[in-house]
Amino acid sequence: MKVIALNATYRAQQTTSRLAHQALGGAASQGAVTEMLMLKNLDIRYCTNCLTCYGDMESRIAPCSIDDDMTMVLEKIKDADGIILASPVHNGFVTGLMTVFFERAIWRLCRPTGELLGLKGCPEPRLTDKVRAVATIVSAGLVPPELRSYCDSGTPWMLETGSLMVNGSPVGDLYAAAVFLRQLNDQEWPRAFFLRELTEEQLTEAYQLGVRLVLAIKEGRVKAHDPLANLPQASGSA
Repeated sequence: MKVIALNATYRAQQTTSRLAHQALGGAASQGAVTEMLMLKNLDIRYCTNCLTCYGDMESRIAPCSIDDDMTMVLEKIKDADGIILASPVHNGFVTGLMTVFFERAIWRLCRPTGELLGLKGCPEPRLTDKVRAVATIVSAGLVPPELRSYCDSGTPWMLETGSLMVNGSPVGDLYAAAVFLRQLNDQEWPRAFFLRELTEEQLTEAYQLGVRLVLAIKEGRVKAHDPLANLPQASGSA
């Protein structure tokens, strides 16, 4: 069994990386072969919207006009059983590294042959040989747990889009909120990003996320992507 982490932080030794390493450690404790891919160290260029991938209906990984490291990453995703998507929260969302990766990956891992609520031409997975488990890790530099809903729009986006691309389903997520070991004064708040602490509880939670991911795979609880599973429910009366 293989589990890979796609890490979209710019800081290789800091909070997001430490959490991702912990999650991989948890996966390894259950027998998984693990690997961390630091997106910042890879040659992943901006999508040019050439539509080469979109026009290919047959390939399991669609071709691209850009010759960079994306194909290598997508091959590793194809071979993996579990994928961990990790990113800091920047302005309430994931980093540019992660959004560029998703933009480049979506039509290379999906073909426009799906249908959703009567709309044809929607993406559906190309990698239908097996299902893959998806988990996410995000870390915040300022926002505490109780304000997560105002800060963390990246988690549902990564869980849903990631599950679509790899033909899988979410098994868990971690929001590592900002924790300060003491009350900050008015002069310290502008430096809050430098003062937040990563707690042992958060590290343990990340480790357990990796454990849960592997157990979900072993126990057959990972399902093929269901495009209707996470649609928002209509509100109001008929």
